[in-house]
This record gives sequence, C-alpha cells and structure tokens, in this order.
Amino acid sequence: MVWGYDKENGPANWYKSCPIAFIGKRQSPIDLIDNEVKRDSSLEPLVVSYPPFSKGKFLNNGHSVQFVPDASNNLSELSGGPLAKKYKFEQFHFHWGDKDSEGSEHRVNGKMYSAELHFVHWDCETHASFPETVKANKRNGLCVLGFFLKVGAENAALKPITDMLPKVKKAGSSEPLAIEFDMRSVMPKDLTDYYTYDGSLTTPPLLECVKWIVFKEPLEVSAAQMEAFRAVENGNGEPLVGNYRPPCPVHSRTVAASFK
Repeated sequence: MVWGYDKENGPANWYKSCPIAFIGKRQSPIDLIDNEVKRDSSLEPLVVSYPPFSKGKFLNNGHSVQFVPDASNNLSELSGGPLAKKYKFEQFHFHWGDKDSEGSEHRVNGKMYSAELHFVHWDCETHASFPETVKANKRNGLCVLGFFLKVGAENAALKPITDMLPKVKKAGSSEPLAIEFDMRSVMPKDLTDYYTYDGSLTTPPLLECVKWIVFKEPLEVSAAQMEAFRAVENGNGEPLVGNYRPPCPVHSRTVAASFK
C-alpha cells in the first residue's frame, strides 16, 4: 500500500504496512493535556545556531511541502533543553487542514491549530548522516521541533517559503532557493516554553526514534499564506489538505513541560 491521507490509504490503514502504528507504545502525535503534563523547571532553553541558508530547495513530495538545505551550506546546530547531544538540521515541512480550525498534528487540550511546522534534526554526535540515523532507529536519534501555526498577521520570516508554494503546486515539483533564507528568524526569540516527550515519526515508517519538542506559543501566518498551502496538490492532482495524523495514545510515557 502506498500511504497517503485518503480514506483508503490514510492513517487508519497505515498499520497494514507498518504494524508499529498499532502495537507501538511511543507513537506520535499526541494530545498535550496540561493537567497530565509533568512540570519540569530543570528544562533549559534550547540552544540553536542556524546560519542563513543560501542554497537549498523547496519541494512537494505529494504528502507535504518541504525545505531541504544544500549539505555544503548546512552549518546548523541544535542542543540544550532536554537534549543530551548535538543535532544537525535536515529539513522542515508542514501539516495543514482544509480550514483554520484543523490541521496541526499535535493538539493542546484537544484543540487543533491551522497547521504545524516541523524542523527535523539528527544526532550528529553518534551518526554520520540522516539516513544512517534513521536506519539505526535508536531512541532520540532524531529530534523534531514542532511549531503550531494560527491565522493572524502575515509571517514575514516565512514569506520567502510561502511565496514559493505556487511554484511547487504539482506533486514531484521542486524549486531552488532563490534568496538567502534565515530559518532562525522563523522561530520565537525565546525558546524556553515547550512540551517534550519521546515519540515517533508521524508518517510511515513511524519509527519510534524521535525526541519531540513542541513549543507552547503558536506562530502567526496570514489567511492568504494559509490558503497558499491549501492550493498545493497531492499525487492525484487533488488539493493536498488534511495531511495530518490524528493523536495517538500516550500509554506510560511522561510528557514534560518547561513552563508552569
């Protein structure tokens, strides 16, 4: 089965080719319930170094739109917070819905946001590359930063990316980065308030190797920016909307929060 987000090949059927979807105990995303979260004042702010990217590409893989930097131009580094090692940035991508009231993968007290942005990183102290890290499938081999998106003011930092969305409308299309892109400016200046837990990739193969860090405060995007996402097409030439996995059981995991 080629996975997707339609009724026939969507998340409810992923277990047919990925049994871990059904039997796994550390699957993502989850619903972040504030009165069930452990408050941990020892969690420090994240430390990020993302020198602006001058080379890379933006692409539509039929499941999402994704920015991938050129390896020769990737001097990124992520550490601190709940991380015991240093991580290197690999790519970022988005999940969104067909209306403003849904689209995020994680939820907060049952609430969904319009979209969710994921910054994917790999443990560069232990492994030599992203594929090697995925193949090893070790707990916390990957770290994903999650940012909720809500409709409000235009997001100037993301504008270079959202302006490229019409150019990658068709599945399989890509567009080279035309300008220097400052990824750090997309993130909040203050990286102190977040949820964190051990989880999985939210798309097949759903490997349980991800340290998740989901930030409390959402980023704003304009209604026009949000509509640009909804104009992107999947592999069938249909609007790519609803490309999110519903929340999974928490089971016995601890979900921590760095804020009160």
